Amino acid sequence: MLTKAPPEILSPEDLAYMSTLNERDRRWFLATKATKASDLKAQGLSYRKVSKIMGTSTHTLQNGRQELLSGEGPGDGRIRRAGAGRKSVLPQHPEWTQAVVQIIEPHTAGLPQDENVVWISLRVTQIMSELSAIGYDISRHFVRQILDSLGLRERSFYKDLPMKEVKSRDEQFQRISSIREEAKAVGLPIISIDTKKKEMLGNFKREGKALCNGPLKSLDHDFSTFSDGQIVPHGIYDVTRNVGYMTLGISHDTSKFVCDNIARVWREHLKEQYPNACTLVILCDGVGSNSSSHRIVKQDLMDLANKLGIRLLMVHYPPYCSKFNPIEHRIFSQITRSWNGAPLLNLQNAANRAAMTTTKKGLKVHVHINSKNYDIKRPIDESYQKRLARQVVFAPELGKWNYLVKPDN
Repeated sequence: MLTKAPPEILSPEDLAYMSTLNERDRRWFLATKATKASDLKAQGLSYRKVSKIMGTSTHTLQNGRQELLSGEGPGDGRIRRAGAGRKSVLPQHPEWTQAVVQIIEPHTAGLPQDENVVWISLRVTQIMSELSAIGYDISRHFVRQILDSLGLRERSFYKDLPMKEVKSRDEQFQRISSIREEAKAVGLPIISIDTKKKEMLGNFKREGKALCNGPLKSLDHDFSTFSDGQIVPHGIYDVTRNVGYMTLGISHDTSKFVCDNIARVWREHLKEQYPNACTLVILCDGVGSNSSSHRIVKQDLMDLANKLGIRLLMVHYPPYCSKFNPIEHRIFSQITRSWNGAPLLNLQNAANRAAMTTTKKGLKVHVHINSKNYDIKRPIDESYQKRLARQVVFAPELGKWNYLVKPDN
């Protein structure tokens, strides 16, 4: 849009207003202005001169004026009449498309899992350079149009394929769904637990941006030897109430660390929210401190059940499926946003920023600092097998992922 029009034809306010209009409304607005401007005989302005000053064609102004006088626009809420507008030049030059196909063919790769999915290892600028070398001087705009006509658009790979096929994967997901529905129907607390990746404390760069009045600088290397310690963020998410409980540890991610966090959250929060509950449903993955096969984990869970005096219904997600655990996308993704943009300078700084986490759906996060040190090598009690027989009841089907831990009364 040209801005050389005198203010009596198009004022700065008119130009600002036009920038908010679509093509049809802009055509009508200019036609109205042109009709008024053409009446300025004293300046010797004709309709043709006005259109030139406005930077548009006489044909456009005449169409706009005719639509206004007749009250008949493009119709059906359209901006242009069907078939109107500048025609694409690509159908007139099929050799362009053929040239692009020949250029990208040697650089095309695909997925062995899906023969219909392919991608190319060339950038648009490289394709333009190859076209120029064979005599086709084609702009980036038209190269993108050609690629689009071939079904090629810029996309990102996303993590979706499991590392390997897991037997009974679908059956476990169906069981998880039914357990959640039954627990919710009778008012049992359902928590989702996991440990987020460890974070280094200190002036280290983090993703994201922050509001500031000058350049922000951090260390040029993320070496742990220059850190002021690390935090072990463990999360507990109340699925029903949409409330998160983050514990920031300073030691190791062990099953004892996890059980201590659950015990504290139960006593300080969940017991009051679910006064009649005698069973706590726990959703978790099956590795690390939540391992479904390690004996030390079950030993600590039995101790936890004895300490709290309630039953623990353990439900593990199948291998390679931890991303479906609710806490991953309901808590951890939001905590990451709160921590991004500025370094985690110290433990209290990390806790304060995590506590500020919220969402439009009303998520609340309570944060606690656990300064206890945890051993990573602890022995299994001699009475483990006897206690296991008394306290743990495995489900008849998929018992390795579903079992009930009872207090040893």
